[in-house]
Amino acid sequence: MKYLLLCLLLVATAGTCIVQGEYRCIPGEIYYTYSVPAGWNVIGIGCCGLVASDSANPARGVIAINHLPRASLLPAYTTPESYLENYMPQDFSGENRVTNMRILFYEEDQSLAEGMASYFGFMSSGKSMRCSFEVNGIPAQGSFTVVTNELMGQGTTLNFLAGGYAPADQFDMEAPNLLDILNSIKFNYDYRGICGLISGGGKNNSELPIIEY
Repeated sequence: MKYLLLCLLLVATAGTCIVQGEYRCIPGEIYYTYSVPAGWNVIGIGCCGLVASDSANPARGVIAINHLPRASLLPAYTTPESYLENYMPQDFSGENRVTNMRILFYEEDQSLAEGMASYFGFMSSGKSMRCSFEVNGIPAQGSFTVVTNELMGQGTTLNFLAGGYAPADQFDMEAPNLLDILNSIKFNYDYRGICGLISGGGKNNSELPIIEY
């Protein structure tokens, strides 16, 4: 799946969600507008994005996250590839179980991944990858852009994760529809005051990027 380059300079990143020194990744709170097919479930994560999936088939959905809240940092030197295969399944397993995540190949268009990694600085790394996995045993394929940020050997943060997935035999056909859903996700500026300020920094949202496709 190829992502629109238009989103490159607008896409949300870590600074967007910091309020009083903490990320405002609030489970259940939807601070973005979106357009998904009827019957899809949407789970908001406050300032930090949302995930949406087909209630009729959990192997179909999209992810658009600018920061993933975790109980602890990822291990030091975790690459985008390592996150995708080793940590993403556990981060996104709950009611639905994600297993057997494997990279199939790197997407030809790496512009989004490279641009986001550049935004975060020289300690960041980004890749857009096609992968295979299973959701509740259903074979699926997805295309995800992952950006990780190394914290000087102290650990790694996941600063960006976006992409879509579908049953393995339908992914190529459904990729344009998944991209349309991603393109529909826009930050709701009614929440600008919640998501747009950094404690002590006095910066507003006009100075910080937001997830937009």
